[in-house]
Amino acid sequence: MKIKFIKEIFRSEKIHYYNNGDIITSYFNRVSLKLDHKNFQFNFPISNLDYFLGKSRLIRRLFRLDMCNIFFFNKKDVVAIRNTKVYYYDILKNELIETLTLENCSCILNQSMCQDKNGHLYFGEYGRNKTRKPVNIYKSTNSGMTWEVIFSFKSGEIRHVHGCYYDKYLDKIWTLTGDDNGENIFMLSDIEFKSNKFIGDKSQIYRSVNIFINKNNIHWISDSPHIKNYHYSMNKTSYDVQKNQLFSGPVWYIKRLSYNNYIAATTVEKGLGVLSQNAKIYHTKNLKDWNCVAEFSKDIFPMPLFKWGVVSFSDGDQESESFTLHFEGLKKLDGKAYICSIN
Repeated sequence: MKIKFIKEIFRSEKIHYYNNGDIITSYFNRVSLKLDHKNFQFNFPISNLDYFLGKSRLIRRLFRLDMCNIFFFNKKDVVAIRNTKVYYYDILKNELIETLTLENCSCILNQSMCQDKNGHLYFGEYGRNKTRKPVNIYKSTNSGMTWEVIFSFKSGEIRHVHGCYYDKYLDKIWTLTGDDNGENIFMLSDIEFKSNKFIGDKSQIYRSVNIFINKNNIHWISDSPHIKNYHYSMNKTSYDVQKNQLFSGPVWYIKRLSYNNYIAATTVEKGLGVLSQNAKIYHTKNLKDWNCVAEFSKDIFPMPLFKWGVVSFSDGDQESESFTLHFEGLKKLDGKAYICSIN
């Protein structure tokens, strides 16, 4: 099996959402939305200096001027994050409304905001946080128009939140954190975050960006540059962990496609856990036997100044015949986005 590029989405650095023809992309500070066969567009506010610097893709990489998040819920609600600001985009009014200023980050990781069965939204702060300040988790009960701090990790407890993920089987939220030993937490919380259980020994094994959630188990692939990275599975009753297949590098992003197809992408970074200078995409149908279906070379620009080599996926229900990829720091692919298939 191999990855096939079906279509390049021109003038798009990131694909944030893709589902049944609906697509949301961004290029620098411009966001383009095609929803229900209608086209919309808005621009994040930027300074005159950033506008000038942002004309170059390489400078956008250097200063992280391409970084933003767009999340789409309920077929009508758009939450956008850029440069510490959280916005609600009113599609009907074509109005971008600022709703929150983040304390410890500029934006968050891809696919890291979740929605529970009641439609409530959750996300955590993801920033450098060198001094290990408290880190907040936010909740919205009105589709992202207002937010409250529902939980805060204490000062020195973690560096940042990798993501919040809703478990429909337990009606609870999994929160993943990092990065150093003692900071890698799997926290399982009720939807009010009044009951919070820390799971695991906080080692690099539990350093993960995302998880696959099934009825009886969760699955993750560690994203540590310091140790070899494996696929792990955990029983949700006993919390027993099984160590499975070795991967060629840290894994940031994963994606569940339809018909029990799962994909995961390794990154190119620096460290003992990076076993290849190629970013690779792996595929499995049974969450056991992973096969490499594509690999991409790191480009010549130094890490981490000009970013690591990263392959990302997007939100939305997608199939193996039609899903998205976008790339950073990889040869001939940096800043490009595609609709792809696995044949």
